[in-house]
Amino acid sequence: MATSMNNQNQEQTDLINKNLETAVRNTAIQMGCWTAADDYVLITSILHLCDLERVHKQVKLSMPFSLENIQDRWQCLLYDVSISKMIVTKIQQLSMSQIENLHIPFNDEEEQLLASIPSYTIPTLLDNELDACLSKNSQKFWSNRTINELRECWLQMRQQGRLSDQQDAYNPQQTETIQEHATPRKLSQLLAPFEFELLSRNKEEFADKTDLPYALLHVNNRVYCMYSDQLNFGTSFLDRQYDISFDNSTTIHIQGMIIRKLGLFYIINNGDNAFRVNNALLNPNEASPLGTRAVINILEHTMVFQAIELP
Repeated sequence: MATSMNNQNQEQTDLINKNLETAVRNTAIQMGCWTAADDYVLITSILHLCDLERVHKQVKLSMPFSLENIQDRWQCLLYDVSISKMIVTKIQQLSMSQIENLHIPFNDEEEQLLASIPSYTIPTLLDNELDACLSKNSQKFWSNRTINELRECWLQMRQQGRLSDQQDAYNPQQTETIQEHATPRKLSQLLAPFEFELLSRNKEEFADKTDLPYALLHVNNRVYCMYSDQLNFGTSFLDRQYDISFDNSTTIHIQGMIIRKLGLFYIINNGDNAFRVNNALLNPNEASPLGTRAVINILEHTMVFQAIELP
């Protein structure tokens, strides 16, 4: 009996050693393909997500490594001293600025915390809610999380109906099925209830609309949908019409436009006076990229721009 157990243990040991030898050989062949940033992201993501397959699907590395490549490298990091030491030495040479720019996927606990923020949160207050959530749960979020990352994740979750107060609470299997069999969504389903009520035009006109806008703009408790590649805005002025007009009690006239080109958004100041975009001054005849979200200050008015990520 004892001899049989010893033989089984020896077979298991031999198999483990053989698998490690294979992993070491494969890792050595690919050693030059992995950057120090790749290894940092790999190690951090595995420790954060605790799931190699999820890391393979969600983590963006410098090359499209296979799941087997990732498994081999992780095995070497754990059990091969020479390779592990070599990789760690490379990682230690990364600067803090390089590390800060690396993206680590959100784990389930982080997404559950973000899901607790109501879907009807006013855009101008969203960053405050995210900052409070991050401060209160700093030990549960990855240490380098930024408000921009939290906002992007929250908006994506809201768009997918995964926030706690939405009808379909987060269910990984259900979400995967929805993404695989995506059907056109109505604008009324994309917007939070309060946003749909604030539509700047007759909301019944949009009730069954399935071609989603390129962007939404929140202005003075109104919501505007951007369906064209150009949107003009400005302060009220005689004989001038804009897609979005702002009341003006001063003699200062502001004028600008938002354009969409090759899927990217830009804001242009084509007037005679400056206005602010994300707190930075945009002078006449200047342009600036908008990204997926921006806060634009027109005199005493605030316009919040939010791009729509189409499925």
